[in-house]
Amino acid sequence: MHTNTRPATLFTQVDGRNYRPEPISLDAARSGIRRARTSRDAVDAVNVYATTDRDGTALHVAYIHHTPGRWSNVSEVIDVYEIPTDALTDL
Repeated sequence: MHTNTRPATLFTQVDGRNYRPEPISLDAARSGIRRARTSRDAVDAVNVYATTDRDGTALHVAYIHHTPGRWSNVSEVIDVYEIPTDALTDL
């Protein structure tokens, strides 16, 4: 079965600077979220929301806020994973 759903996308913000969105595989997105949920010392918050984009496409958005001091000379890192719901249900 071939699906036309777009891949997951990772948005990263470091100390207020936004980096170019990076398309990633569904497995990489799930792995990153799972790793963040189990990393209590390195992550302040992991929140997952079900929502839609501007076109009405169903999405799951995972917000991950890393703890200060996780990286050298960086005080705040936020990762946002945007995963089309169709990609999750096509597994």
